[in-house]
Amino acid sequence: MDIQFILSILVSIFSLALVLVGIPAQIAKNYREKRSGQPVMTILIALAFYASQIGFFIVTHTWLPLVSFIIGIILWGVTLVQYFLYRQK
Repeated sequence: MDIQFILSILVSIFSLALVLVGIPAQIAKNYREKRSGQPVMTILIALAFYASQIGFFIVTHTWLPLVSFIIGIILWGVTLVQYFLYRQK
C-alpha cells in the first residue's frame, strides 16, 4: 500500500473526528450560552489553517482528506457567525 494513501486515511480519520465531534460541541455550547466560546483570532487562525490545507490537498491531488477539511471550514465559519451574533456590545 502507498504511504501517501495510508497517511491520507489517517489524516481523514482524525480530522473527521475533530470536525464531527469537537467543533459541533463548541457550536452547541455557544448556542446554549448565547456567547462565543472562542476569541475571534482563534477562529480566524482556524479558518486560515483549513483554507491552506484545502489548497494544499487540491494542489497535491490528495482528495481523501479534502472532505473533512471542507466540512471543517464550514463549521468554523459557523463559529465565526456565532461570534458576531453573540458578541458583547
